[in-house]
Order: sequence, then structure tokens, then C-alpha cells
Amino acid sequence: MAASLPVHYRARRERPATRGGHLGQLANRSVYLDALRALALGRVVLYHATSAWEVTAFTAMPLMFFIAGSLYANSLEKRPTRAVIASRYRRILYPYWVYLVAMVLLWGALGVLGEVDPAQWVGLLMPVLSLGGPQGPGADTPLEMTWIALWYLQMHLILSLAGGWLRTQQQRHGKRYWIVLVAAAVVLLPIGVGALAVWALWWSLGYLQHDGTLETWLARRWRAICAATGPAGLALFLVFQHSMVPLAALGGLLLGVFWLVLAMGARPTLEPHMGSHAWRASMNWMSSRSLTIYLWHMPLIYAIVELGLPGSTSWLGRFAVTVVGLVPVCMALGWAEDLAARKRPTIWPTLPPVELRAAGPGADGPTDVDLRSRTRTGPDPRRTDRRGA
Repeated sequence: MAASLPVHYRARRERPATRGGHLGQLANRSVYLDALRALALGRVVLYHATSAWEVTAFTAMPLMFFIAGSLYANSLEKRPTRAVIASRYRRILYPYWVYLVAMVLLWGALGVLGEVDPAQWVGLLMPVLSLGGPQGPGADTPLEMTWIALWYLQMHLILSLAGGWLRTQQQRHGKRYWIVLVAAAVVLLPIGVGALAVWALWWSLGYLQHDGTLETWLARRWRAICAATGPAGLALFLVFQHSMVPLAALGGLLLGVFWLVLAMGARPTLEPHMGSHAWRASMNWMSSRSLTIYLWHMPLIYAIVELGLPGSTSWLGRFAVTVVGLVPVCMALGWAEDLAARKRPTIWPTLPPVELRAAGPGADGPTDVDLRSRTRTGPDPRRTDRRGA
């Protein structure tokens, strides 16, 4: 089997497990997946600051769910499914509840708490139970920017809850699993429940990335797939985005395939250039504060526009002020992500000295690791098979 894998993937999977506890585990993460998530997160911030169609054509959410699925599969090999679910919920809900407290104080100061009905309060407190995503006050007003992006957390919580079952079905049923999932995504796309099927599709593709089968299959096909899906997806999206939503959604799906396949196809070329300490330190910071960035960038944009801060009248100004504003926000509130990860709270996450040694001469290359759980890749010798857990 190893002989059929691309060289860059074999190096990752065949590297012996690094010893040294928490510090040793940090050396094993995939900087490339980390960089993809940082790029996708940057695109989310840029789009919300601009709402430009040119930015929309770069679909970021498929990459984010894809990477989350890959990391989830890695975690299932180390711990029971219940432990993985509990960890995911803790890492999402702790920072989210800190955010929710701040938003409730803001809504109270603005006198709009009365607009939130009991069902919405349940959805706000526990997003996985909300219908259509957590919703707060000020719908169809600029205030909805304080909660409209929370649907992503709901989807992540749902897929984390179902992730073990999805992994088992994917391993047991092979092609039938993918036929059903793709059919559900395409057929149900025009209605609300279709979104869950689409995100489950990207999430499940992350399972294949973790196994190595996706990159192996794409090795000789990725250019042809990009040539077919990119132009077709862009054409459908641009032509029908204001007239036929189902066709525009199909265009978005094809664009998601294009960017994902392009990212995986370009990995052997790009990943070798990501080994410097500065690069790894930057990606480590982004990974350690990714949820804080996602949660707080929308309220920052809301404040910039409502307060008429310098730069609020241009998309470039809004984006620049938002990026600058996120730095002190992460320094002040990023501790919630540290506590959720059961780490010592810190103002500015940094790489330990072991990272310098790992990136130095003689390193075999990065391995795929859940950046939030800081767990290493490679089967736990105490567990013979956790993939079907």
C-alpha cells in the first residue's frame, strides 16, 4: 500500500510517532492544512467586510469543513467517539459562551433583548438545538451581523455529534456511501436540509484525506478536475446567482470542488516551502486563535460601520481595520480557547523550542494532526482499531 502513495504523503504517514508529551506532539502537525484553514478564514473575514462576488467565487467553507473532517478522523484513532465529541463541544462552546455573554450585554445596552423569543434563547445557549442556526435580535438590520455567522458553529457541532457514525458508514460501505451522500447534497441543495448534506460531504472528504486515499486518487487527475469544475462552477454562479438559486448553488458546489482539488493537487509543490520557523509560528498562532477570529470579526465589522470609524466607507478600509482590531481582541479574549483546550491561558501563543528542532535538518516532514487537540498522528499502541468507533 505504501508504494502506491505519493512521496509527500508516505513521509507523513510513515514517520515514527514523536515522543515528548505535549511539546513533542506540537512538532507533528500538518502546517499545510493549518495554512489552508488560515487562508479560508482570511477569505471569510474579507468577504464579510466586502460582500463582493469576486470574493464569493473563492468558497472557503468547503475547505474549513474538509480540514475539520480530516482532524476529526485523526482524533477517532486516538480516543473513543464519546471523548472526541466531548472535546469538540468543549473547544467550541467555551469560547462561544464567552462571546454570547458579550453579545447579550451589547443587546441589553441597545434595548433589543425583548426581540429574542424563548426558542431563540435555547438556540443561542446551545446552537446544536437551534433551527436554522442561532438567531438574535435585529434581523434584517446591521445588528444581525452579531449572530448571522453562528450557523457555522451549529453545523460543526452537528457533524461532530454524527462524525463517528459517518466515519463508520464511510469505512463499511465505500462507494455506496459516497453515492448516497453526493445524491443527497445535489437533490436536497435547494432546500434548507440540503446544506447539512453538503457540509457532511466536505467533512467526509476530510476522512479520505486523513487516510491518504484522496491525494492518491487525485495525483493524476487534479488538473483535469480543476479544468472542468472551475469554469463550469464560475459560469453557473455568475449567471444564476440572482435568478435561479438552485443552479447558482450547484455552481458554488463545483467551485468548492475546484478549490479543494487545487489545494490538494498543489500540496507537493507548496508544502516544502512552509518549514520555516516564522511560517510555523504564524500558522500556530492562527490555529490557536481561529475560533476567536471567526466569532469576533463580525461584531468588529458591525462596530466599524455603526461608529463610522476611519475606513468604514471602503471595503479595503473595513477589512484593514478589522484585521488590526482582531489582534487586541485575540490578546484579550483568546484565553477562552486556551481554557477550552485545557492549556495554560496565554496572551500570545508561541511555538516551543521543540518546533525549531522539528523543522531543522533531518526532519521527515510534517504529519497530520488535530491542531486543537494537539494529538499526534499514528495509532495508539494501546488501541488496535479506533477507526470504526
